[in-house]
Amino acid sequence: MRDKRLPIKSETQLREKLDNLYEISSNSNKPFFNLVEIMKEEQTIKTAIHNIKSNKGSFTHGIDKKDINHFLQMEYGELIKIIREVIDNYKPAPVRRVWIPKSNGKKRPLGIPIILDRIIQELVRIVIEPIAEAKFFKHSYGFRPYRSAEHAIARVINIIRQSKTYYAVEGDIKSYFDNINHNKLINILWGIGIRDKRILTLVKKMLKAGIMEDGHIQKSDSGTPQGGIISPLLANIYLNSFDRLIAKEYEEHPARYSLKDYKNKGIAKVKKRHEPCFLIRYADDWIILTKTKKNAERLLLKTEKYYQHVLKIELSKEKTFITDLREQRMTFLGFDIFAEKSRLKNSIVGKAVPNPIKFHAKTANVKRKIRNIRFNTNPWDIAKEIETINMELIGISNYYKIANSAKLFSKQDSMLYHSMCKSFSKLYKGRNYREWLIPANKLDNRTDRHKDSAAERPYIEVDSVKIGLTKLSYTKCIKALNFKPEMTPYTKHGRILYEKESERKLKRARPTIYDESYMNNIVLRKLKHTGTSSDKYNFEFVLNRDYACNRDKGKCKACGRNVTSTIVHCHHINPKLPIDKVNKLNNLATLCKTCHSKIHMKELDEKDVKVYKKLSKYREIINN
Repeated sequence: MRDKRLPIKSETQLREKLDNLYEISSNSNKPFFNLVEIMKEEQTIKTAIHNIKSNKGSFTHGIDKKDINHFLQMEYGELIKIIREVIDNYKPAPVRRVWIPKSNGKKRPLGIPIILDRIIQELVRIVIEPIAEAKFFKHSYGFRPYRSAEHAIARVINIIRQSKTYYAVEGDIKSYFDNINHNKLINILWGIGIRDKRILTLVKKMLKAGIMEDGHIQKSDSGTPQGGIISPLLANIYLNSFDRLIAKEYEEHPARYSLKDYKNKGIAKVKKRHEPCFLIRYADDWIILTKTKKNAERLLLKTEKYYQHVLKIELSKEKTFITDLREQRMTFLGFDIFAEKSRLKNSIVGKAVPNPIKFHAKTANVKRKIRNIRFNTNPWDIAKEIETINMELIGISNYYKIANSAKLFSKQDSMLYHSMCKSFSKLYKGRNYREWLIPANKLDNRTDRHKDSAAERPYIEVDSVKIGLTKLSYTKCIKALNFKPEMTPYTKHGRILYEKESERKLKRARPTIYDESYMNNIVLRKLKHTGTSSDKYNFEFVLNRDYACNRDKGKCKACGRNVTSTIVHCHHINPKLPIDKVNKLNNLATLCKTCHSKIHMKELDEKDVKVYKKLSKYREIINN
């Protein structure tokens, strides 16, 4: 499909464009051209940079030693021009390789691209993801919007209960991210409709960028760098044909769609001649559930051949198993999954519990931090470390709460409690450890979490604030919820459904209220009065003024009137802050033109008392 291009002037228009790509890809096999033009739109570039800025990794530099602040402080038009030129003449820098410790004691490689390459990767991702999402198998869950490990586990448990498929093929791809065939990947992208050769060239150059380690550059003839923004999406695209291969065995068998009622009568027709089998995939981890060992062996052989001859990857024989879940547990995404007789009904159901080895590997870091507290004599540092530990404990418990985890949580809580008491006893020798115990509901940290518990918790008091150790078991275990495939960020219905299911409000995409003349007028005024344009009116200012306006609901922070493009101004609350802080969102306020001019007047009219008080506060900050 050739893009009938209209300028994309706002987040709303960009969202509509991406929704349109998704709709066309869902309902047809039309090819997509002119995708690079969408990448080059100012709003797409702004969105890409905002997405990268919001990521903690944006302050981690690549081989050029530049973080996101370097680009945010550039002049707006200059950065837009640079990015467009880079797209036209793309030469990616090698990624900086670092090694990250794994829970099993080993290390995995992580490739860190330079910020400019991350921006290009994010631009490509923004444009091709809606096209790919429309083609993806509905039961792949890894690195996809709105999906999580919870949905994959819920699907497995539900299938075991409903379909009585107790044989599981547990697949493990040998060094998957390192062995993706570049030419094959480009062909797959072409096959799903991405026919803009410039996009395909950009992707191929990203893959061939090379790796720098210890000052030496290595070629990257295969694989996608782990750490690249676009790598998870490309990895899912690469395995999508495998998903479809297995799905056509049963769930998406062609015979099913020969009937109008394909959901019920269609599956019944397939079931007469074909044995049920179900694929659940999370990134490169997957399992196939089926009824007999014979069919499991057949599917495994078919997968091995497809991987070897078509995708040019291979299974790890040491980590690929066929398991009867009634007799033995399988491990998937950190959970042990098995089938056993229900206590309430005369039927076999699927169950999940945390895998002890994986679980204890995650809590090992917490135990180490608790032990190290005994060597710290600064109360502030101890309080900060306790809160860091609490964050890790809540993260662990939130991940495992979808399984039968209560007993394991309780046992681990007891161990961590005694370890913390021991650390306090070592730190404050000669004093009774009970001096540092207090009921959880008397703690000043995480009050919502602790308010219903009187269990004694180790704590430290700093400036009359009691900071205590939380418990894993304060996170209540819940049933894993199945994913609804209609949930997608690329339809209005999908976004509304996500908000309802997740109970989270998505950020609203609003039309930009600032027109191009606004920045031109600022620059001209500065040139007239000082002879130079101000550094603070940079790319970050342009990026965050829109978000400030959205935050302020399109109203003047002083008088409360609705602002339009003819009267809107963005005010620096404290213009004396350093350049890397002056344009942060919390230092910007949306004002109408009248109120903004009053802030900078020599004298202020006191007639409107309410507005006068608000304007006076802004004036005080400026004049201090």
